Amino acid sequence: MRRLVLIALLLFCIGGVAMAQQSMTGSMQNAPARKSPLAEYAGAWIGTFEGHAWLTLRLTLQGAEITGTVQHPHDVKFTDQGELKSVSEEQATAAVQNSVLTNDGLLLTVKDPDTQETDRYLLRLTSAGTGEVKMVAMSMPPGMPKPKPWKVTKVGANAVTPTR
Repeated sequence: MRRLVLIALLLFCIGGVAMAQQSMTGSMQNAPARKSPLAEYAGAWIGTFEGHAWLTLRLTLQGAEITGTVQHPHDVKFTDQGELKSVSEEQATAAVQNSVLTNDGLLLTVKDPDTQETDRYLLRLTSAGTGEVKMVAMSMPPGMPKPKPWKVTKVGANAVTPTR
């Protein structure tokens, strides 16, 4: 008798769960999968100066996070107006430690493996395949002009970054 009551209770629970589940309607089955807002940022981004690539961001979407690297010159000089004046040929590659999507764009925190310094860059999309990168919350030498954002272009995943 006790076993019969347990079986009846189990069948009742299974039936309740089955009725509570909602079947997919036709429109739900044909709905496009939701695309991560980070997907637009994933890929290779290159900034050029005097016809040469000087800044490269290689960003990969892994789950709900952006990882990758930022390659930049060791030495960058600016005009009094904040425009690029010169960049050194020696490059440094910093790994993305953290990425956060904000109202302004994608905030990247990177760490240089040689110096262990942490820098922050903000990548803001201006259109499909173009964006601007600016330095955020970095200490600047006294008298250094505030750098203007750098224009970057998204390139193919297999693009080779020419070195300067």
